[in-house]
This record gives sequence, structure tokens and C-alpha cells, in this order.
Amino acid sequence: MKMDSIKQMYHLRGGKNLFENVSDDEQEKKISSLLKNEFSYCENLHFLIGSGCSRNAIPLMNNTFENIRSNYEEVRKLYEKYSGENDLESFMSWLATAMKFFPEESSNYKKYEKVYTTIKKEFLKSIYLNLFRNEKELEAEDEEKITLQNYIKFYSEIFSHRRYKNLQPINVFTTNYDLFNEIALETLKIHYTDGFSGVVNRTFNPSMFHIRLVDEENRYKEKWNPIRQYVKLYKIHGSLNWQFDEKNNTITQRNLDLDDTSNVVIFPTIQKHFETQQTPYSELFREFTINLQKKNSTLIVLGYGFGDEHINQLIAQALYYEDFKLIIFGNKCEEKAKKFIEANGDNPNFHFIGGNLEKENDAHYFSNIIKLLGVEIENADSNE
Repeated sequence: MKMDSIKQMYHLRGGKNLFENVSDDEQEKKISSLLKNEFSYCENLHFLIGSGCSRNAIPLMNNTFENIRSNYEEVRKLYEKYSGENDLESFMSWLATAMKFFPEESSNYKKYEKVYTTIKKEFLKSIYLNLFRNEKELEAEDEEKITLQNYIKFYSEIFSHRRYKNLQPINVFTTNYDLFNEIALETLKIHYTDGFSGVVNRTFNPSMFHIRLVDEENRYKEKWNPIRQYVKLYKIHGSLNWQFDEKNNTITQRNLDLDDTSNVVIFPTIQKHFETQQTPYSELFREFTINLQKKNSTLIVLGYGFGDEHINQLIAQALYYEDFKLIIFGNKCEEKAKKFIEANGDNPNFHFIGGNLEKENDAHYFSNIIKLLGVEIENADSNE
């Protein structure tokens, strides 16, 4: 049973907390109404999904980084020379930059390369999940199954409200390397594109994001109806099942081989072809920018810790558009989130939601957001 003394959410907008004098039940109803209204009516609906949404099944990146440093002396020694941000991606970027200054045959280059490869393998091992196991093999308490069910419920809830005509496909941008989004969409039989074309040899082709599926039931009529349940999935930091094909100079999809992670496409990377052409990241970030600029857009941010300054800047820039709405679920006390709020919180199109639901600072948890979606409300409030 929930304790009222613990519960207290906040909804920051225009520099004020809209929940200051609102009861607990009304707070939940208002959040549910706000989200359902966007699901139902927003013409261009976008999501940014971060690692927090997969955290029960996959360790947070900083926890993984700490474990790697503890288990590998060579990693720990190089980390002692590092003075940047305390996160895995920043450290990998530092290693990649350092390697540029040494000849490839030198002992220093090999030392940095060994540490980089070690971290990459251990990181990929931490996020690799065999989610294609038989249902009977997944126990009810299995965190992988619980997390996957959260993604399934999330997409099911979105499309249970998104029934109106003239709504564009949903855009899902994610910094995650895992496959929870893909498997949830396939489980629900929701059509989606991840930017790859082909069946046997799947190759990255950004033009796939601009193809719209239509319902062939109307092919003999004058009007073609686009398929409504359609998601465009942009994995803006890469994916554990993406690989660079050096022979054909392309990005392909494959099954992860933990014994060979050299060409796995995750951000950042030391591969020279990425450093010069920035493929596929340049195309993915361009799509992120273009979509946020579309008329009547809403971006809903879930499980993201504001650790990517490039993403943060693009979101902040979109707030200049009067018909753009930003809804963030997070913890206002976290350093990077606090910095983003201080820079953008006065904008009337900025919503930051968090606080206590069942325990301290848990209202932004993916599972609790899904619970809020299930709250019964009389009418969606479009003025929220």
C-alpha cells in the first residue's frame, strides 16, 4: 500500500511547480491525461528513450564502467590518467583520441587499444540479452521479461489511443544499444523501420525513414490509407547488432559475436571510416533535428540522463518553436538534469515531471510511467 507521506510528484512548467497544491490522486490523473492527450492528438509525436528504461535488465552504464575498472588493472591504470567526465562513453572517446597520437605498431597504441577493446567487449556482454528464448524459459521474476513487458505495455498503450486520421508515424529515438524496442514492436506486430533495407543482407539505408506504408485494402480505390500503427526507430548511438562491413563500406545487421566486437557499431568508435564520414551517426542526428522541427511536435523523454551534450543542444534549440512541446520524466536533483532545467525551465513549452510515487524519486521510472498511463480519467485535458 502506498504511503501518502511518501507520495509527492512535481510538474515543473514555466519555472513553477504546477502540483504545489494538488492532491496525490489528482496529480496522477493530470499526468495520465497529459500523456493520453499527446498520444491521441499530437500530429508529430516523438520519444527519446534512454538507458533508464532498460535499467532493471541491463546495468546502468556507469555501474558497468565501475565494475570493469575494478576487474581490470590495465583499465584502472589508464583511468587514473584521465581527467574528464566520469562515464564510460567519455572515457572511450578519450582513449580513441589518445590512440591517434601513437603509431599503430607502438607499445603505447597497443596499450590503449587493448583497454579500449576490453571495455567494449565487457560493455557489450553486459547488455547482451537472449530475449528470443522460449516463453517457458523466462521465469516470471526474470528482470529481462519484466523489462520487455514494460516496453510491450508502453507501445500497446500508445497505439490504444492513437486512432485518429492524419497522424504521422511515431518517431522513437533511443541512445540504447539493446533490442527491447525491436522485440516489443515485433511482439505486438507493429510495423516499424530501423533504417535498414533488405531481408537476407540488411544494410543501413536512411531513405527507409522516408517510406510510408499503406493499407492495400484500398488499392482499388482512389484513396490510399497509410498504416497507422507504424514506428520509425532511430538508434542514434548505434546498436549491438550493427556491424561495419569493411569490404562493402556499409553498415549491416548481424547476430552479436562476443568474440569479435571489433566492428560493432556503438558510439563512440575508433574506426577511421566513422571519424571521417560519421556514418551512420550523421544521418541519424540529422533525422532527429528535422523531426523536432516539424509542425505541432511533441517530444517525450523517458529514462534519459542528459549525458549527451549534442542531444541536449538539439532539444533546447527545438524549444524556440512555439508549436513544439517538451515533456521530460526525470529527477530534477540529478546534476545534468538540473543544469538542463536551469537553462530551459522558463520556457512555457517545457514540462519536467518527477518526484515520489511509491518511494523517493521514482515517479520517472519507466514502470511507474506505464502505471500512470493506466490511471482512469474522465477526459483528456488538451490545455494541460
